[in-house]
Amino acid sequence: MEKTKFCDLRTCNKLCGVEPTFTPDKEKAKTYAEEYLTPSNVGARKGIFVPRELVNKLSKLVALYDVEGLTIGAYVTNILINHLVENRDVINELSFEGEKTVAL
Repeated sequence: MEKTKFCDLRTCNKLCGVEPTFTPDKEKAKTYAEEYLTPSNVGARKGIFVPRELVNKLSKLVALYDVEGLTIGAYVTNILINHLVENRDVINELSFEGEKTVAL
């Protein structure tokens, strides 16, 4: 995927060849909510730099979800944990190829 200056989800979708869908799927929504919209204590924090536009989008999404206790940090943490778990084998393979010592 071509890198964009900032996160524009419409641009990302076009580059990936993904057309947005507007058909509600209650089962997918339920699964998504269980997986990502779980409030949690983020614990010790460390800042990272992401485009302001992305933070603004995440802020709006978290507010729209209207889940008590859900924060941008908790939402992003859930997304990142899911990504790391789903891609564990690939990440470990790439880290071994680069002779890095971090394994998930």
